[in-house]
Amino acid sequence: MTLLWGKAMKRAIMLEAVGRRSVIMSGLLGCAALSMASATTMVDDEVSVPEDGHDQTIVLEIHDVLLELIDGKQVFMYAFSLKDEQPTVPGPVIRIKPGLNVRFRVLNNSSRAHDFQILGMGPSMGLIPPGERGEVTLTASRSGTFMYVDPEKTPVNRVLGLHGIIVVDGAENATSNGKPMPYAAADAPPGSAVDALFGRLAQNPFPGKRWRHGAAREKVWVFNQVDERWCARARAGEDFSASDFMNDFRPRYFTLNGHSGYDAVHDPDCVPTGVIGDPLLLRIANAGLAWHSPHIHGNHIYAVGSSRGEPGPSRPLSNVKEIDTWTMPPGAVADYLLPFRKPPDIPAAKWPMTQERFPLAYPMHCHNEISQTSGGGSYPMGLVCDWVIESA
Repeated sequence: MTLLWGKAMKRAIMLEAVGRRSVIMSGLLGCAALSMASATTMVDDEVSVPEDGHDQTIVLEIHDVLLELIDGKQVFMYAFSLKDEQPTVPGPVIRIKPGLNVRFRVLNNSSRAHDFQILGMGPSMGLIPPGERGEVTLTASRSGTFMYVDPEKTPVNRVLGLHGIIVVDGAENATSNGKPMPYAAADAPPGSAVDALFGRLAQNPFPGKRWRHGAAREKVWVFNQVDERWCARARAGEDFSASDFMNDFRPRYFTLNGHSGYDAVHDPDCVPTGVIGDPLLLRIANAGLAWHSPHIHGNHIYAVGSSRGEPGPSRPLSNVKEIDTWTMPPGAVADYLLPFRKPPDIPAAKWPMTQERFPLAYPMHCHNEISQTSGGGSYPMGLVCDWVIESA
């Protein structure tokens, strides 16, 4: 079992690199102390020496945890971790290159049997009994944003914490005029809308720079919801069905990368930051059961990729639209480009800012108003975050 620190303690002991807090492990049936760790732990270095036709080996573990919510309430959930590291909800972000044969090993430290699957990348691993290990080899045949989950009793274990993001993005990906884009040329061929958009960055009407590969100009946002009644029933060992779960799921907490409200706004792994003209890619997934309609202030964004409502990766869109609000159904995965342009409501004569000083913070919030609350009405302590323009 894993237990989170209280809010005051966990804010005081944040680790310097990725906003994690201290963790003290004491065994499966004992207690461990941690906080909600960042969703953007990268595992580029989790690469084994190639053997037996495998280009990369990634080792994950599954744990039972107690998750502390924005109001201090603790709820039972399941969580992924990298081998010998603290568990997080969502699980760590995994980056792999297109075309690699990747071996996934999963050790089940949970009290219940679990499975593992990358949606849209192959079959599931099969049920892993408590204390046992499973293994599956998968090939990243296309680029995009993928969600990995425990598919057992879909969507039960996914909503109860067993979900994370895999980014398949090769440095060789480029537009037809030689600029970087988040997809392989085979997935967004020359002349496509996505090829055209990323090829126009750093040209009029886009100021500044071309998009850059890697975590520096990306943010991963994973939405989820918590109904503490079902968390309690899972902790008690009840064997309920997926249909019962879906028919009576009543979320009272709405999270972004495991955080809500104040915690999300003050977590650097949730908050996109940058300067004017340095575009950033948002890789977004909805692991929960509630529909969301995120809305962003200050800039419009460009919808560039979507799973199109299917359990699979984001795929480049044939019609790129400039929007300020978008829809994320349950299980959806999508990619959006935040251009970091001068906010259009600021007159040119007042730019750079003369009254309000940098940094300029603009909100992202969901237009499904109940999602702005936590615990049945605490506002705005739900699915809300900032993005920040640091300078012109």
